[in-house]
Amino acid sequence: MAGSHQSSFERHPLAEERLNSAVTLVKAMLQLPGLIPEHRREFLKLALWKVTEAESLNKYKTQLRSQAACSCAPGTKLQHDHVFQRSRMVDVLLTASPEAIDDILKSAVGCTITKDEHTRLSDFKHLDGWDRYRAAQIVVIDTETGLPFSLPELNAR
Repeated sequence: MAGSHQSSFERHPLAEERLNSAVTLVKAMLQLPGLIPEHRREFLKLALWKVTEAESLNKYKTQLRSQAACSCAPGTKLQHDHVFQRSRMVDVLLTASPEAIDDILKSAVGCTITKDEHTRLSDFKHLDGWDRYRAAQIVVIDTETGLPFSLPELNAR
């Protein structure tokens, strides 16, 4: 596969450490006393970026990419999309029990898509997770295997 967007997935050499650090950051933001709600939400959203970027060398080289993002021409505008929308995930995290945090964060998934696909997804903001992708008819490729990714049927967190 030629072109900058078409390469296969390459895991960051410190992926596990980066993920553990980002999860620790989320947990700290949830427990840290003295934060006003606005700051807590803002930094949780930032920490969720770090969760979804942990595995990859950069935010546009995620393991999951749309078929269009894999085959687009160099220079095509790409987006790092949070499959489960960050604002909704923050809402869930803020009301979750400490025991539920790790399971919730497992649904923090990044997928590289084209700018056009991102615009299409915005028509389905009322949905979340893979249901948005299904509704927007976005085909996702697991670039580690090169095969289409089977979108999970349930958006369970």
